[in-house]
Amino acid sequence: YPAKVSVKIPFSAISFNSPIINIQVLIDLGMKSLWYLSFLLGSATAARLGKHEEEEASFADQLEVVEEGELSDDEWAGPTEQRRKYVKSKMDIEHRVVDQFIHKAADLQEVGLGNPKVAFLFLTMSDFPWLKAWEAFFQDAWKKDYSIYVHRAALKDAAQRQAQPLPLAKYGAIEVPWVQTGWCALFGVEVASLFHAMQDPANLQFVFVSDSSVPLKPFAYVHKELALNSPETSKICLASGAYFNKAKTEFAKQEASQACVFRDFLRGINPRAMKHHQWAVFSRAHAKMIIQYAKEALKIYEDVWLQAAPDIKNAAEGCSDEAVPLIALLHALDAKGESTGMGPGNTWLDLTRLGVEQNCLTFVRWRNCFVGTQLDLSTPFAALKTVWNNLNEVLNLDNIDLQKSALKRELNGFPHAFDNITGSYLETLMDQNFMFARKFHTGAQVLETDPDYGTLFGVFTPFDKAPVEAQPLAEVLPRLWSRLDLEKAQKSPWSRLEKSGKPGPLKQPNP
Repeated sequence: YPAKVSVKIPFSAISFNSPIINIQVLIDLGMKSLWYLSFLLGSATAARLGKHEEEEASFADQLEVVEEGELSDDEWAGPTEQRRKYVKSKMDIEHRVVDQFIHKAADLQEVGLGNPKVAFLFLTMSDFPWLKAWEAFFQDAWKKDYSIYVHRAALKDAAQRQAQPLPLAKYGAIEVPWVQTGWCALFGVEVASLFHAMQDPANLQFVFVSDSSVPLKPFAYVHKELALNSPETSKICLASGAYFNKAKTEFAKQEASQACVFRDFLRGINPRAMKHHQWAVFSRAHAKMIIQYAKEALKIYEDVWLQAAPDIKNAAEGCSDEAVPLIALLHALDAKGESTGMGPGNTWLDLTRLGVEQNCLTFVRWRNCFVGTQLDLSTPFAALKTVWNNLNEVLNLDNIDLQKSALKRELNGFPHAFDNITGSYLETLMDQNFMFARKFHTGAQVLETDPDYGTLFGVFTPFDKAPVEAQPLAEVLPRLWSRLDLEKAQKSPWSRLEKSGKPGPLKQPNP
């Protein structure tokens, strides 16, 4: 990775006055614009960050990005006042919620009793867009094998909740009493959901599910793999560590090498704080630990969160639900004196000792994370389509509001959201060990022909639409479940949601 990278974009040579835009010019513009945007938007990626200082160099002239390396203690004066306020606002929400449950944790039954169940903990706003898919999932399941809990964040008042039927009520769903949540403040509601699900002593595995998720496997497979084959382990999907402590430098490096942007800045400050994807699966014993040590874990996280990726001025990198659960488990081991070595032990050995599997059971695609694998969806023309759809922003990059930018959202800022999915890609997903997948927009369909490619003047472009046969995703999934090679899927786990996450035992991810 070079110490200095210069990108020259000669806009003076490009004219948009012609009624016909030269395709090669548009492609060159799109690719160079995307490269430039990787630096402009890099600091607003996996962390769901706020707006950053714009680059001083003019887009019409020349952009120079200098790799500055690590910040020394002398160079960093500490988090800004804006960052402290941001972190405090999130932590205040979390503490108000967990304070309601931590004093009750000691009375929770740690060892499961009765027929082993899987508890599904749905975190929603109000709507439940994939109700039909989940009804098909639970339709043939024995009620003695599962429990369902639903928290609806947008329905604060009891009257609101009563007016809107509880999703999956006919399958025995239980409403989790409303607790406060916020953007990047979801650990509290996880604690609340775990606490209520722990009231059933038969629940052995606790699965967090988002409202944009769909089931990729039939219920029988999920129950067997979780409640019968591995009831005492948790399944967590870790992020790979960041090379640099500065977000902008790190994301520019990952973009330049087309590597996964979902990175962990926490462990460089405290090896007991590790970033992971929030849609995890926890064992019963671990669920109790998370509730019991929630307060201490939040304090550890707050200290690290304030320091991680220090070039972020107005927000902070990552969110509580992406780190605090695992911090709580490791802290519980330390508090009990059961970690390896003196004091905080070897994190990787302690994860094994705890019974934490590095196993990604919910698929989600962040930018560049699957480049070079069969799950890669990125193509030069898909990127060009993004530029074309947001051409006004491309031509006015100096004035982009990163909090509202559609271009940022489509490139780096959030996980990929499927408007539709091709049948071949869906089957490839289902052939892996993923049990669930997100994010799917309401009404997403399965297409037999990919509509993203056509021809214009003999060149492949995203402008022409090929004829397609579309079927509702919720109807296609149950048909595919019956045709799955489940033994093959069982042998195809992903330890991380990126190229390096090939099947294998728990091990430290490469940066």
